Amino acid sequence: MSMDYREAISCLLERVRPLGTEIRDIDEAYGRILSEDLFAEENVPSFDRSPYDGYAFRASDTDNASKDNPVTLKVTDSIRAGTVSQIEVKTGEAVRLMTGSAIPRGADTVCKFEDTVSESETVTVFNSFRSGDNVISAGEDISRGTLVTKKGFPVDPGTLGVLSSLGIYSVPLYKKPLAGIITTGDEVADREEELSYGKIRDTNRYSIAAALRRIGIDTVFLGTAGDSIPDITELIRKGEASCDLLISTGGVSVGDYDLIPEALERTGYGIFLKGISMKPGMACAFGEKKDFLFLGLSGNPASSVTTLQCICYPALKKMAGRIKYEHEMVKFRAEEDFPKKGGKYTRFLRGRSLIHDGILYLDIPGSQGNSILSSTVSINAYGIVPALSRPVKQGDVIEGFFV
Repeated sequence: MSMDYREAISCLLERVRPLGTEIRDIDEAYGRILSEDLFAEENVPSFDRSPYDGYAFRASDTDNASKDNPVTLKVTDSIRAGTVSQIEVKTGEAVRLMTGSAIPRGADTVCKFEDTVSESETVTVFNSFRSGDNVISAGEDISRGTLVTKKGFPVDPGTLGVLSSLGIYSVPLYKKPLAGIITTGDEVADREEELSYGKIRDTNRYSIAAALRRIGIDTVFLGTAGDSIPDITELIRKGEASCDLLISTGGVSVGDYDLIPEALERTGYGIFLKGISMKPGMACAFGEKKDFLFLGLSGNPASSVTTLQCICYPALKKMAGRIKYEHEMVKFRAEEDFPKKGGKYTRFLRGRSLIHDGILYLDIPGSQGNSILSSTVSINAYGIVPALSRPVKQGDVIEGFFV
């Protein structure tokens, strides 16, 4: 009997954990998952600095300054970003400085250049200031001891910027899982093979590999096995020697040549899931040998991608180290009708998210069949249609998730 899709997701999640950790240079960290919380060991910025081109001086010198009562200060130095004035600013004095320059000793405020009148040796100020005005204080962005990024989150451009600002160039990361991909079927032609009548090109290896890389899983193509138990078991053993999990397409239904389940049993796997109550993607065979997973997906192109993204993604994200790995459910409105009634099983509608007048819609390609590969182009979300429900009408609210 087929398993409910929610049970299938939970069943997979129970069987996985992150693979381990490693330290990598920051240049290799983008998109990877942090394996530790990271804290700031210094302030950013590490010194008080100016946000403007202008003049630094003592705020107390401008206590009564106004347009009618301007204050003129003696300019004792001029500095640019990256240099430090060696002169302490005293009463009645100012230092000219550029954006990003360190505030000189004795000064506690800055006035924009365009709000002053300057001469060769003096500057006139027309407003009163308080201590700290127009000064970026040390630690204003990040203070020492602050948690700057959490374990289990991916390294994005902002994270890279923050880590580099703190001088963190070696990053603790979870190891990336390596998935070995196996294609099965006598009808599948390799890319170098001339396509003869009755044969089909291998599309699944490319779509599956891309879908895995999208969530931080590395892939290697192990080869195409014909409808032969020895061919399949040979590739399984080859993948076990170098990969962290195996994913196959084809050979998981109930036909005479659907040989994946038998091949799994012959190579020592216990099959813990065979068939999921969903459309498309019902046919599958998932096995486990100790802690090593085998995910046998349908050979139908749309079915294999749907099962991978809707059922396997949460477990694979967990294996990659993500702390947020389950689907985050959202509400879509249907952009158009989907005329089929909800059948015996839950249906997953492939779609593209759109926003109209601030409302989230799901654009549903018309053909959603198991083998319609064209309906997977540019999809970024799925809508969930419960079993035995009425046809989806334009504007109906559909629960779903992004991928």
